[in-house]
Amino acid sequence: MQMVFLGRQPIFDRRQKIFGYELLYRASGGSNLYTSQDHDRASKQVIHNSLNVLPLNDVVGARRAFINFTRNLLLEQVYTVLPAECAVVELLETVKVDAVVVEACKALKQAGYLLALDDFVEGPEYMPLMEHVDILKIDFLASDSARRKHFVDAYGGQRIMLLAEKVESHADFQEAMDFGYNYFQGYFFCKPEIMSGREIPAYKQNYLRFVQELNKSPMNFERLEEIIKCEVSLASKLLRYLNSSSVGVRHRITSIKQALAMLGEEPLRKWASLAALSALGDGKPPELLVTCLVRARFCELHGPFVGLPGRELDTFLMGLFSAMDALMDQPLDLVISDIPVAADVSAALLGANTLLGKTYRLVLAFERGNIAMAEFIAKDMKLSLPHVSEVYQQALHWVDQGMIASLAA
Repeated sequence: MQMVFLGRQPIFDRRQKIFGYELLYRASGGSNLYTSQDHDRASKQVIHNSLNVLPLNDVVGARRAFINFTRNLLLEQVYTVLPAECAVVELLETVKVDAVVVEACKALKQAGYLLALDDFVEGPEYMPLMEHVDILKIDFLASDSARRKHFVDAYGGQRIMLLAEKVESHADFQEAMDFGYNYFQGYFFCKPEIMSGREIPAYKQNYLRFVQELNKSPMNFERLEEIIKCEVSLASKLLRYLNSSSVGVRHRITSIKQALAMLGEEPLRKWASLAALSALGDGKPPELLVTCLVRARFCELHGPFVGLPGRELDTFLMGLFSAMDALMDQPLDLVISDIPVAADVSAALLGANTLLGKTYRLVLAFERGNIAMAEFIAKDMKLSLPHVSEVYQQALHWVDQGMIASLAA
């Protein structure tokens, strides 16, 4: 059975809520990889995968799906196989705009679809098209500050939305916000905002203390109970979890310490790390927690196949803690130094070229749609890409099945 790769890059609105995802699927297998020169075939594969292999609802939920379109696919009206309420037709910058393309975009709009122009660079040929355009995507890596502002001044307003793409730092994101951009795409949400003297809110301090205590060996249930008593939301999460169908505790619980011991150390570490991370992520883009959970589940499922049996909890925590820098607005090495996870887990997160480190880099490659890097790492680990792709899809499905909702306070 042929497997497919799944890459999806989130697109945020000004409230840092997810507006949509750009879909980055590719076929698996070395000789079956599509090259960037074959845009027609690659885009058709994206559409096929999102309709017939990976259900679109699982991939984007109720959000928008941005899909690249070539001139041929636009004129063939291939977009009509996609739901208009979900799809955003993203016209590639390589498409030559002429009267035929303008009429095709007019028909697309009349059918109820949104139209985006990728890597917009401006030119007189685009003027007849502007009345049909919904979103202009501006490449921030290819634009200086003056040029970035120019696009907002020239095209911004109530009708055309401006999307800043390749936003790689918090400084770029803040500039885009200040200029008035509507949407944002890039890896800025994985970058920490370094602010000297920034004080962590009291409730986050409690959760961070909880994570620190949680990963000490041996586990001190009395100390954990003391911390939970200082943070009411932790106690409510614990009781809700114990009463859930997945645990089904039938005995009367008389103390928090009893509740903790009832779970057992490994299930407790896993659940409590999830609960703590969801709280530490308060005020951050929801996609950040999604990213952590997908990484965690992938690493957990992947470990036994690469010679890491019995390390499921460590691999899970490695993925889960991989974005602690963004959650805490501090460099990752400083945050990790305060959390006593296994030494090789910390080393992997900081770049060690070990089995754990390669596992971490592999999930990052899939996450970012970097198929060449995924193939290189998989070969180095003596793994097949179809197998690794399936593991990644299982991780994504696990998260989409409601893991975040189950952690709600």
